[in-house]
Amino acid sequence: MSMVRRCVVPLVALLFVSLRASAQAPAQSQRVPIPSRTYIGFNPIGLPADVATFELETGVVQGITLGGVASYIDATDDRRFTTFDVKARYYPGEVILRDFSIGASIGWTRFSNKPDSVRQNLTAPTVGLIADYNWLFGHGQHFLVGTGAGVKRVLASHEDRSRVDIDKAIFTVRFILGYAF
Repeated sequence: MSMVRRCVVPLVALLFVSLRASAQAPAQSQRVPIPSRTYIGFNPIGLPADVATFELETGVVQGITLGGVASYIDATDDRRFTTFDVKARYYPGEVILRDFSIGASIGWTRFSNKPDSVRQNLTAPTVGLIADYNWLFGHGQHFLVGTGAGVKRVLASHEDRSRVDIDKAIFTVRFILGYAF
């Protein structure tokens, strides 16, 4: 019993001192309040151009979000892309959904091309890097305008990529209007 008492008493005293010290410590700087944690958006410019893009993003911790994007691009009569990506973004200002962010994506893309008279298809995973900038507008800061650029690496063999005439790196651009909540 004395062995237990020798261990417990110092632990209780240490806990008491640390709690008392933390109560007397100066308050840490307040974090910026985050008006919204999630948004859903789409690319309105793409509608007349046969491009459909939808995004969803939500905060997981201060300054970090996870999200997804689905898009369909009918570039020409011969070339089509369908993509699904999961994205992780870091906002250095630690206010999610606002200002500059950098991130990474992992996804799946289906390429379809008709270089000759026969349509060729390729489905391949992709990994990418992204840099984005978002603005929040309105009284409650619920209207989101987002822009950005990125690059994706198509994880397919040279022969498979050549068959559909796609490079190993694809550059992407982003324009989104959304509602943050």
